This record gives sequence, C-alpha cells and structure tokens, in this order.
Amino acid sequence: MKKVRIIPIAIAGLLVSGGVVGCKSTYHSSFADQAVKPVDLAKLNYRTLKAGAVGDSTGFTFIWIPFASPSDGEARRDMLDRLRKEGVETNGKNIAFTNVTADKGGFGFIGLIGTPTITLTADVIEILNGQQPQQIPSPAQPAP
Repeated sequence: MKKVRIIPIAIAGLLVSGGVVGCKSTYHSSFADQAVKPVDLAKLNYRTLKAGAVGDSTGFTFIWIPFASPSDGEARRDMLDRLRKEGVETNGKNIAFTNVTADKGGFGFIGLIGTPTITLTADVIEILNGQQPQQIPSPAQPAP
C-alpha cells in the first residue's frame, strides 16, 4: 500500500520541481550571422563605442500558446536604447556589431505561463573613414 501512495507523490514532486524552469541555451541568431567577424576587424579602421552592450526581448506564453514572441530586432532596439541612455550616441554614425552572442532562455511554470527571452550581447563599433568589411567572394563567383 505504501508504494501506491509514494508513486503519485514522487510524480507530483517531479512535476513541481521540473515545472519551474529558468534555462538558458545558445540560440542561432540572424543578428549574430550579420555581425562583423574577428578576421574582418583587422581590415577595418574602427573604434569601440561600447564593449559588452546588452539587449533583451521578452515574450509571453499561456498554456503553451505564444501571445508575444521575443525577436532579434526587438533585442537590438533595446540594446541601442540602452546605449542612448548611457550617453553613447549612434545617430549618424556608421556602426557595426562584433563579438555577438545570442542566448535564448526564460521562465516557465509547467507550461501554464512562460516568458521566453532572447538576450543579445555585442561590442558596438564605429567604422571610421567609411570603410566597410571586405566581402569574401563565394565559390560560384570568380575572385576580382
């Protein structure tokens, strides 16, 4: 008889302990794909405006139904807003992002309520003298 009572209690305990989740994982981001690569930095004349700038985007789910989804664009806007609040002006400057990381995490409670979050971290640089990173030709195109 004791085994019959212990199993439902153990299952309920696992659901409650596993139901409150706050995990973080690496997230494949188009924002990170578009960032200036370290190899290209050597070819540029730039200055760092802010190292380690952070931007967040948070969504909301209820009973596994997403009512608002987090996005890279919203996290990037949040990053630029935070820079302005810190006194780093980006208007009229040729800015780029490098050393970008994108993490996806959030909070969830047994699927009832969730707040998925995307966090972008990047070094914000200003490209001086209008120089752009050189594009590497694709294998289909002949090199100039």
